[in-house]
Amino acid sequence: MNVTLYIPDELAERLSASGANPEHLALAALNQAADEFARAAAPVRLMPAEAAARIRARRKGITLGGLTIKDRIGEGRP
Repeated sequence: MNVTLYIPDELAERLSASGANPEHLALAALNQAADEFARAAAPVRLMPAEAAARIRARRKGITLGGLTIKDRIGEGRP
């Protein structure tokens, strides 16, 4: 895949003046962003006890709105 990236002239001049190659910096930035995206998208594997603790922590304060479980089951029936 080819990607065309337009680097503003002012930025390219500043980078070149400091001795950096704008094309190499842009490629490095894209590689870093791709790595971060891959890490963020990777599934997190937890130990069963950790997963259970997370579930318990997330459900604190969650209610059925004053209904019982039996009432909620009845709502799903025709």
